[in-house]
Amino acid sequence: MHGPLHEIGLVEVLQLLGRGARHGTLQVVGLDPAAPRTVRLCAGRVVSVEPDAGEAAVERALVARHLSITDAIRPDLAAESRDAMQHELAMRTLADMLHWTRGRFDFAEEPVRDGPLDIAVDTILLELVGRESQRVELAALLDDFHAIPVFVADDRLAVGAPPELDPLDWRILDAVDGRRDVSAIAGTLDEPLETVGDRVRALQGATILELAAAPANDALAARAAIEAGRYDDAVALLEQRVGSVRSDREAWRLLGLAEVGAGRFDRAIRAWEAWQQADPTLAQEAGTLIAAARTMLEALHDHRE
Repeated sequence: MHGPLHEIGLVEVLQLLGRGARHGTLQVVGLDPAAPRTVRLCAGRVVSVEPDAGEAAVERALVARHLSITDAIRPDLAAESRDAMQHELAMRTLADMLHWTRGRFDFAEEPVRDGPLDIAVDTILLELVGRESQRVELAALLDDFHAIPVFVADDRLAVGAPPELDPLDWRILDAVDGRRDVSAIAGTLDEPLETVGDRVRALQGATILELAAAPANDALAARAAIEAGRYDDAVALLEQRVGSVRSDREAWRLLGLAEVGAGRFDRAIRAWEAWQQADPTLAQEAGTLIAAARTMLEALHDHRE
């Protein structure tokens, strides 16, 4: 079983393999041929996702989440936390892969007994729907993730025993500087937007953080300028935004579109390459736009010659 992803998506592929209770290895190659993913299935259930949810990836994620290697290898973290992290990394990777529209997949039927994961295909789809619902709810509460967390004034600090904070909470607090919005903090920490948004809300509820009103929305103004054909105005707004918050993925994406509108394909490519770096999970979409811009740039050079 094999084919290109533009003809059949991984959602349909996984559903077919799940319903057929198939055993084997699913190799998936996206935009980057040098970075294939391997999904192993046992009786139609996902039991491993490599390399993104492999042991090395879990170790790195635990070190990042728990601040130090000492915490990451603590005996009390060795089982439950490792399993939870492996599941989180697998779901994050699968969520990304299910949106791929370029590349191909190859499924090889072979004996697979078990693995570190045990996830039914239907569970994957339901969890992804739930995460999207959570994202929508959080976006409404956090000004589309552009709200800026700030520390509450000393006279408003909660009285009594301080709340228990986990290492991710401390990393978020360390990133709060009164300038970064929730989206920028998530990018800085390389953590899912929903996870950071949820923890910011919890820290707000604990009267540690409060949300400052988002500044004038440069993205909305830039979109309006692009739609009106005022590409240089949009570029000016967006360059100011990415100059202060380099991890703003949406600003980089819009900057590329504005540069294309102005006919500056080389600058659009640079903007979208920065977008890729700010959010590697969108490498497929950014890569498609970069390839299109390069084609237009080459055509422009050929025409001039």
